[in-house]
Amino acid sequence: MSLAYVGEKKFYCRGVSLSAKEWGIVGSNPVIALHGWLDNAATFDRMIPHIKDMHILALDSAGHGLSDFRSPDASYDLFQEIQDVTSIAKQMNWDRFSLIGHSRGALIGALVAGAFPRLIARLFMIDGHISVAGENHDAARQLGKSIREEQLFTSQNPTFFTTFGEAVTARANGFLPLEKDAAEILAKRGVRKCDRGYYWHNDQRLKCSPSLRLTVGQIKNFLTAVAAPTKMILANKGIFVDLKNSDQHMKKYINPRIHITNFVEEEMDGGHHLHLESRAKDVAYSISEHFGLIV
Repeated sequence: MSLAYVGEKKFYCRGVSLSAKEWGIVGSNPVIALHGWLDNAATFDRMIPHIKDMHILALDSAGHGLSDFRSPDASYDLFQEIQDVTSIAKQMNWDRFSLIGHSRGALIGALVAGAFPRLIARLFMIDGHISVAGENHDAARQLGKSIREEQLFTSQNPTFFTTFGEAVTARANGFLPLEKDAAEILAKRGVRKCDRGYYWHNDQRLKCSPSLRLTVGQIKNFLTAVAAPTKMILANKGIFVDLKNSDQHMKKYINPRIHITNFVEEEMDGGHHLHLESRAKDVAYSISEHFGLIV
């Protein structure tokens, strides 16, 4: 039996209201699903109905979808999101739960699993390698860049479109292109209308560089601390496959399979958003398999 959509759920985490799409049955495998950068909880809409025996909260991260923006004195660094995930689990009275993450959500999932290994039962990553920090000698430049960008984006308006369709097309042709019908699914949750037109309701500060980056050694420490069985889908037309086994890959990304003890990687035909496009059912099957739900 496929998972049914239950409805919207709200959580309050350190003064921020976070929205989530709730799927499945209370009492089955508890899961928090984390979307990628500038996406929203609807990224899992095509995939989740093909899963069974789970209770999934597909979260809108702060600054995305229907969730609040963070206050002007707060930032969007990864550690804020780690706290949000653990806070939501506590509000749900989940002593142990699993994580599904796409892209940036996969990175956050890996960091949560490393910081709280006893909390996380299983981790499933969709096309999400771990971005590497700058070197120690780059810290001053990185902080300066981050502050300048925050000053810029704090005062910047979003791009306005005349029609909803134009907003969808812009997303489909964006930095990480995706099929137009997939972009429309994200837009139904992420686009709003005002007197100036249609716009994507994401906090502009999400475009800022982080003030500080984890070092390579720190990232490896998080990954080696992951105790949960972990599986990653690598999209063969995604953003990471060209970096596989290359010098550039080693400079920009750390492949978690090298450092997570119980790790399986599966390459699948599709783009970076394959779970929202034509491979939604296949990704769902891979998740069910990883959770031991395939008989």
